[in-house]
Amino acid sequence: MNSTRLGQLDVDEGTTIAFPRGVPGFEDSTKWKLFYEEDDGGKQKAGVVYLMQSLTDPDVTLPVADPSLFGINYEFVLSDSEIAELKLDDPNDLAVLVVLNQKNKVPQASTSVPMDNLGANLSAPLLINAKNRVGMQKIFLGPEAKIEYRAAR
Repeated sequence: MNSTRLGQLDVDEGTTIAFPRGVPGFEDSTKWKLFYEEDDGGKQKAGVVYLMQSLTDPDVTLPVADPSLFGINYEFVLSDSEIAELKLDDPNDLAVLVVLNQKNKVPQASTSVPMDNLGANLSAPLLINAKNRVGMQKIFLGPEAKIEYRAAR
């Protein structure tokens, strides 16, 4: 695959994440791959922004992060249909990510976005069954979720 943002990519089908209904705004993008920075030892760096690349549309790459990076902890209940959609047997297999956006434009010459210029869509986290590699975006329309703000570490 040749991603507009990430260039030529070799993707192992066993590492893709299926979003059966797509992601709102990108309903046709049902297969995704999560990319992350690695440290010198080849392990995933903690506390970084990940890039979720659509494998259906090379022009669609979403910056995402663990909500704890922003001091956020979600507490919510999944419906039976959401549990079935995620094929979730063990709640410990559930990963939660938030889609990021820039608060203010950064000059094109800049290669990075300062953390204080990043915002997160807290009302629509991505839920991923890490074991079965199935995901969905849960949209909160009201006070369905209790969001706790904690000081960032």
